[in-house]
Amino acid sequence: MGGDTFSIVAPARVKVLCVPVGQIQRSRFYGFIERLAQENVVRLGDVSPNRGPHGTTFSPLAFPAGRVLLDLTTSAPLSTHLALSPFELYRQLFIVIAVADGNCYQQCSNGDGQLGKETGGNGAGSTLSADAFQALLGFRQQLASHFSTALVHQILVFDVDAFSQQFPEGLTVIPPVAKSKTTTIKTVMCDLTSQLLAEMAPFARSLQELPSIEAPKAPRQNIQRPLARYSVSAGPSSGDSGQPAPPSLSDSERGDHRMSMPSHLLANLGSRSSTPQSRPMSPPSGRDTPPGTLDGTESAPASPPSRAVDRQRPISRDRASMQGFGSNSLLERERTKSRGRTHIVIGSLYLLAGRWPDAVRELVDGAMSAKINTDHVWHAKALDYLLVVFLLYAWSNIDFQIPPLLYAAAERTGPGLTKASKETPTSSQANLTNNSAFPPRNASLESLSKLLPELLTTIQNLYSRAWTFSEDRLPQLSFSETGLRFSWLLTIVDRSDGNLTDINLGRIVLGSQARQGGPLERQISISRQRAEIATFLFRSYPSADTDDSLSIADRTRLLAGTASILAELGYRRKKAYILKELLHGLIPALVEARKRGAAEMGVHPAASLASLDVALIGANDAASRVLHGEEEGGIQGFLRMVCRSYGIVLNSVTTIGEYQSRQGRKPEETLPPVSAPSDTTEKIIHRAIQQASSKYVGARELKIDILRLCINVCEALPDLEGVLQYSAELLRASGSGIAPGPDDSNGSPSLPIEDQLRLWNNISRTVGVGRQLGLEHLAADYWDEFLVRGIEMVLSTSNSPIPHAEDELGAVARARADTERGPFLYNPFGQTSKAKTTTPVMVAGEEAAFRVTLQNLYDFDLEIESIRLTSDKDSCDMPGQSAIVGPYRTQAIYLTATPSESGSLTVNGCVVKTRGCHERWFPIFVGPWSYKPRINAFSSDRTNLPSVVASQISEKRGPRAPEGPVASTIALNVISSMPKVVLRATTLSQSAIMLLEGETRTFAITLYNASKSVAADLILLTFEDSIAAQLQAAMGSKELSPIDLHEISLASSRKPLRWRKADSEISPTIDPGRELTLEIELDGRPGLSSANIQVSYGHIGVPQDQFKDRFYTRQILIPLTITVNASIDIVKTDILPFSTSFAWQNQHRQLPRSRPPSAKKPETPPNRTSRHSSISTRTKSSKSISDENRFQKLLSRVGLSPGEKAHCLVSLDCRNSWPTPLSVSIQVRPPPRTDTSGNTPPSTRSPKSDSINTGLTYTVHESLQPGHTKRMLLLLPRPRLPGARLPIPSLDPKQQFIVSSSPKATYEVELAARESHWYREALLSSLHATWTEESTSRTGSINLRNVRLSTRMVEALKLPELEIEMRLSLTSFPSENNAVHWTESENSSNDDHDVAPSQDNDSGIFSQIGPTSYTVPISLPLTLTTIVTNHSSSPIHPLLRLQPLLKPPNGAHPHHIALDTSRKFLVHGLLQRVLPVLQPGERKSVELGVCVLGRGTWSVGGVVEEARVLGNGEEGMIGERQRKVWGIEEAVEIVGVEQDEVHEDG
Repeated sequence: MGGDTFSIVAPARVKVLCVPVGQIQRSRFYGFIERLAQENVVRLGDVSPNRGPHGTTFSPLAFPAGRVLLDLTTSAPLSTHLALSPFELYRQLFIVIAVADGNCYQQCSNGDGQLGKETGGNGAGSTLSADAFQALLGFRQQLASHFSTALVHQILVFDVDAFSQQFPEGLTVIPPVAKSKTTTIKTVMCDLTSQLLAEMAPFARSLQELPSIEAPKAPRQNIQRPLARYSVSAGPSSGDSGQPAPPSLSDSERGDHRMSMPSHLLANLGSRSSTPQSRPMSPPSGRDTPPGTLDGTESAPASPPSRAVDRQRPISRDRASMQGFGSNSLLERERTKSRGRTHIVIGSLYLLAGRWPDAVRELVDGAMSAKINTDHVWHAKALDYLLVVFLLYAWSNIDFQIPPLLYAAAERTGPGLTKASKETPTSSQANLTNNSAFPPRNASLESLSKLLPELLTTIQNLYSRAWTFSEDRLPQLSFSETGLRFSWLLTIVDRSDGNLTDINLGRIVLGSQARQGGPLERQISISRQRAEIATFLFRSYPSADTDDSLSIADRTRLLAGTASILAELGYRRKKAYILKELLHGLIPALVEARKRGAAEMGVHPAASLASLDVALIGANDAASRVLHGEEEGGIQGFLRMVCRSYGIVLNSVTTIGEYQSRQGRKPEETLPPVSAPSDTTEKIIHRAIQQASSKYVGARELKIDILRLCINVCEALPDLEGVLQYSAELLRASGSGIAPGPDDSNGSPSLPIEDQLRLWNNISRTVGVGRQLGLEHLAADYWDEFLVRGIEMVLSTSNSPIPHAEDELGAVARARADTERGPFLYNPFGQTSKAKTTTPVMVAGEEAAFRVTLQNLYDFDLEIESIRLTSDKDSCDMPGQSAIVGPYRTQAIYLTATPSESGSLTVNGCVVKTRGCHERWFPIFVGPWSYKPRINAFSSDRTNLPSVVASQISEKRGPRAPEGPVASTIALNVISSMPKVVLRATTLSQSAIMLLEGETRTFAITLYNASKSVAADLILLTFEDSIAAQLQAAMGSKELSPIDLHEISLASSRKPLRWRKADSEISPTIDPGRELTLEIELDGRPGLSSANIQVSYGHIGVPQDQFKDRFYTRQILIPLTITVNASIDIVKTDILPFSTSFAWQNQHRQLPRSRPPSAKKPETPPNRTSRHSSISTRTKSSKSISDENRFQKLLSRVGLSPGEKAHCLVSLDCRNSWPTPLSVSIQVRPPPRTDTSGNTPPSTRSPKSDSINTGLTYTVHESLQPGHTKRMLLLLPRPRLPGARLPIPSLDPKQQFIVSSSPKATYEVELAARESHWYREALLSSLHATWTEESTSRTGSINLRNVRLSTRMVEALKLPELEIEMRLSLTSFPSENNAVHWTESENSSNDDHDVAPSQDNDSGIFSQIGPTSYTVPISLPLTLTTIVTNHSSSPIHPLLRLQPLLKPPNGAHPHHIALDTSRKFLVHGLLQRVLPVLQPGERKSVELGVCVLGRGTWSVGGVVEEARVLGNGEEGMIGERQRKVWGIEEAVEIVGVEQDEVHEDG
């Protein structure tokens, strides 16, 4: 508190000490002083002159425009300062004010005065009793005796109604603010000034009576003695027990309302009267004990004039008797010097009194005398005072004239500031008091501005000369303060661009209270460079190596003032160095003071903890800072300023306790489960950028050293809060300040591990000490902003809800259908929760788990006392828990949250309370981040510096905001309550099952609804198996053929697991607390090793056909372990052509011999009694039946059905791979009916429709021993498939056909592939194979889809699309005009045209001995009919080629003999001819007359070629179709015999 001691006008300020009286709160005490400080400048024209005998000497009427500057302070002057009086008279006390609270001295209701009873601080006012008067007057006497050197002692009682009472002299009452006038405080200050002016007259006379005044000398050794802190209730010390003590405070208020006052009452002070009449003419002498000071050092004698009298009077008497007379004598010189010094002291007293003209007169006389007598110290002091006077003149807008003495002094300017142009004085000294002779103010101000630099340099040079040429060496304190005052004056002018304005004058005189209003009359340019001012400043730098006379307090003040001026000049590095030196010198003094204080308290220094007062004083620091006019007060503000000088960004975190206080909560109240974050994300990101960017400003080692010094200062005080703050700041400054990635190794701190552990232990120990002292909320700020590196919800397969769109509910009915569905059909319930869920979903009333990733980049364990999640709503219960994060790692912990209502929810971070740190909120920083500075090494542009120096560098355009880390949040969707179904039981042991290939097993699972209120009315089963994944992977291959791709798709569509349920069971429901049993069927498939039963359930609450909203389901995953063993394997498959002779013979035997040729065939064979028969060796009673007999029985059935003339022989090699005997049964069913349109693929035929097709169905049985292989032969009618050229269909509904991916496939290759596929499907649809284990009655099916057909097998199986039949009949030769006879039959059916076995004619006997074999007599005219039928889907233009051939009886004829038929075989017509175009399904016949002329066997065969290609080709075929050739499968055999041989045979 108090004015700026380094102000240039400090010699013009009257020091006023304010002390408390009685029980007064600290906040009210400072509030009262603040009211007084508002009127600290008193105009002499407003002061009433004192009517006493000495009131005319310093009468305010002599100069009404003068000003008295009152410097209110709460601390007594230091001893080193009082020792400089009267050389610097402004350092001693002139006024002592005792401030009392009127509420403590109120009038009681019974009329008795009661002292010390407080009514409260409401400012309502009170009245004083008689006892209160006596108590206050007694305290005034004690003040007068204690502060005997002060001129005025006054008691001010605030908040008292003084309108109805009379108050004695020395006691002034002030009404409350509500009842005060605007001039109330001003009147009080004017009255104090009036008393001061009255008391200055005898004080000045006492100074004038002194025979000599010595100049202060620099002591050789600075002797400091400890002083205890003043306590009002302590009374006098042991040595002062005889003196009366001022009123004391109670013990409780002494702790709660600590004030700064002298520590001891002086024992040997003479009593002084409070009236001017009783005051002695000279200050009292003989003080043994100087007044105490705040810094704990002993004060010097408070009365330097009396001390000078005591020491100089005997010497002057001796000198008077020894020296002679004359103006040139030594005695006369000493007297002249003494008179000059007296003039200077009296001039300084006039300066304090506001009588500036009188001060100029006295100072000019004293300066002239000092100059003549080479009294350099007093000469410089006189010039200093004159400069202050003229600055006050300029500030008060009063015209003045500079005396010639100042110009003469400025002429001899030594090394220092740059000289200005000299001014020639135009007035004499006699005109200084004549105001009318003054030049205009602007001219005087211009002269002063030009004279100012040289004058300051002259004054400093005079002080330097005194050290060299005389014994009057100025103490370092006065010399350094003078240099700081002059440097501060030059700095103020330089900071205003070299202009001396009225605003600058106001700042020079009033400091921070300078008023900014009013027009600028004139601006005088002063060009001063910063380097010159800094050089001028460092001439008075108090170096520790050159002078040790300064006390710690004085040296600290001087270094702080030097740093302040350097900061104003912009020398921040020099300022930082000065501050570091200040800390180095302050720490030992604080440690020593702590030891002395602990010794006085009788405790150990480590347990003294003077910081107890810090917690008690902290509540009233605001009032102290207001009176100081400072933004930051105390040691903490100083340390923060030091840190800023070195580029250290101090953390500023809003703690949870501060946030609670802002929200109106008490600190002891607990936070709700979810609260708004105490610190915003933007602030945290900005703080992270600042902390990271500060690492690129300054040296990290210097920052670490400064923070260690700050910790040492706080430990020496001790300041527990400061220890915690700067320990945390040191950890933060040594850290990397980044969010490292998974592979980043740059996150380690720069401190050694031992230092990190020491700091962590220091924080823990300090917090523990604070809790022992009752400071429960004492904690540090956590040092890493990136503590939370990730939060994610832990999704459970069984409990996580899966969202579904409203249209997906219709898929439930399709999924429930017990049919084989394609593998590509979309099943919305077949996806797992991880693949289906995009936004995490929580269920109201159910607990959810979250995985929180924490980061610790330091080498010690981070102990987290509490951590909990935070969200944007209070409806979610998020409990906390403790954790320990290991050194230098990221570690995951799990937290829980339970929402209470549905809706949206956002998790935005965690509230973390680490050991020794405040509880605060941390956002989520998932991605890596590091600060990237934009500093150009070749550019001096400050805008490229990091943003941390933005507040330290004044630029018109600031730096671009750097990109900071990105904070993320987790969006959650909270839905209403859902059922919770669990698996209660299953019929499988250990969820495992073993079965054979093709076997089907059934097992059951039991589900239980654990919910208490919600039913599961939506249940769906989905199955997954190990084969599906392999098939899906195989389908992705681009090298598969269409047949393989179709097989894989078909295998994927047939799931091995099925839900077996009754047809009436449509929508099962599980009520709360009930069970449901489901039956599952499992097929044994090769490669099946595991499967999953996925139960999807949910609650919709309404019928499914009425539900039109989004819904959610849950899943239960039941894993199964499956073992499938081999049973029956198909080792080899073959298809062979089969002759039609067996069918013709079976049909021939059933026809009656007397049946005419035109007779119809019987519709049903006489020996057929059933459509199904069994051919098996195990059905016969005798085991001697051979395989030939069994096959013979099978052959006897060939051709009995209509249209079954052509057959093929199918061979299957079956092997038993099971260790027990198995019986194999293969059922043969007739092929599907031919569709001539070719639009019905055979594979689309339903298996159930086969039993109603025309034709017999038979079964072949065989028993196989373990490891044996047997061949099973099957006769199968040859099918004709007109649609065999269709593309292979695709099971994907989005793709109609499977297109071959081979780019080199030709038309023939593609056609062969299609025919192989379709005829294979026809073959498989006609066969059904099963196996049975008779010992266990286990049964299963045999997989025949492994059968593959080659081209040869396809040709043996299929019927040609162009059917060619040849028949021979008796006929006569046609006429010449009609050589060729055509017979056409359109759209003919597949019925055979049977011919009678024999016919009688005139020429002999004609007989048929086989399907195409005939016996004819020689020379009998015959007709050969060729029937061509088009069974394809496209027209054919045929070219018929017939070729008769002579078959040798025993061996082959030569080629020319076999083809030479001209003499033995007669043909009537052309053997090669072009037939008309055959449309699809059209039949045409061609007749040719033939005659056998000789004995032998003749074979008539041939081919049919396409004359030209008709149609556009098949769909999807690649390339052009070539002409086709069809051969006649069975040629006509004609056996020519003689007629007599025919009769003999007959």
